[in-house]
Amino acid sequence: MKKLKRFVEENFERFSNLEEDEVYELDAHYVDDDIVNYLKDNAQFNHNGIAVYYEGGSDEVWVENTNID
Repeated sequence: MKKLKRFVEENFERFSNLEEDEVYELDAHYVDDDIVNYLKDNAQFNHNGIAVYYEGGSDEVWVENTNID
């Protein structure tokens, strides 16, 4: 999805500096509806070592750096 790819790329510096087991949490109400709906229908989105997924229990979009050595 182009919007998610752009979201990751625009925030890549912030997301790529997340430590192991650190999650960046965003209230879903502040994230583009198309992104949230895509994540609700798909387990997660991965781009350049960054994983983005929807956490339904808290209605948040979570971002993790999966490119940690």
